[in-house]
Amino acid sequence: MRRGIPAYMLGGLIILVGFIVSLTLILSIPSPLTTVTGYLNLTANAYLGFGNNLLVIIGTNNFNFPIKELNIYIPRTGTNITIGSSIPSGSYFLVMIYQEPNNTVIIAPGLSITGSPGNLANLMKSGVAYSLNTTAMVYDVVKNSVFQLTTQDSGIIYAVPVITNLSKPILGIYVFQMAPMGSAEVMGFNLISLGQQVIGEVKCNVSEPIPVLPSGLTYFAINISSINGTLTPLGIWYTCNATPTSSLPSLLYLNLALKYVYTYNSIVINREDWFSVYIVPMQMSNT
Repeated sequence: MRRGIPAYMLGGLIILVGFIVSLTLILSIPSPLTTVTGYLNLTANAYLGFGNNLLVIIGTNNFNFPIKELNIYIPRTGTNITIGSSIPSGSYFLVMIYQEPNNTVIIAPGLSITGSPGNLANLMKSGVAYSLNTTAMVYDVVKNSVFQLTTQDSGIIYAVPVITNLSKPILGIYVFQMAPMGSAEVMGFNLISLGQQVIGEVKCNVSEPIPVLPSGLTYFAINISSINGTLTPLGIWYTCNATPTSSLPSLLYLNLALKYVYTYNSIVINREDWFSVYIVPMQMSNT
């Protein structure tokens, strides 16, 4: 006669199965420590030049975990790029796409970029908003967002001045020529703080003109805590006079004015253009 499973063994088996089922249910519930919260913040502006175009994207990772991968897609232009570098929580990122008729340059400080820049010439109208789609991988969770890309006309040159490390008073300046012909030279620059009550200004002269490349970009950095020094990496000397002389402008409402001369055949144009300084602390930045 066959014997059945003893009652004590059957009871133990039921308890074991129940424990495994309970453990599985517990593990399937997201832990508050690993739940992804927050959002991606992003602004995108396209500057339409005289044959050359510039797209500037500035974003902030406001998720509670690093962004492992971020895809940016612009249907209008076919731009489809992926940031493969990790973007820490609370950190900013900057992407610039500079496109000439026969050349494209992608600048993304501290980041690895792959994909297609698309055709920025498809942005034919200024003052128009186009859709920009993002897909962020955050702690293995996919987060999709839709933003707006706005367009505006550019002058002969366009500059993107940025401060990426608040512990170091270094202002990096990316300068692009927005016309494929002719050449421009920066003859000096001003730093202007337009506060609500006080206007502070620093006027700086350079020992020799700073050439703006008609293709690619021109980059230089200055120490905004010093009234004189050398432009990095150009090695050009600069000297500044502050108003009042005892202080430099604060970072609040800081603007950069570039004084330059543009020459094309017999055409000579003297200009002074103003650009807002972006404060974009990047945890991956060493500058």
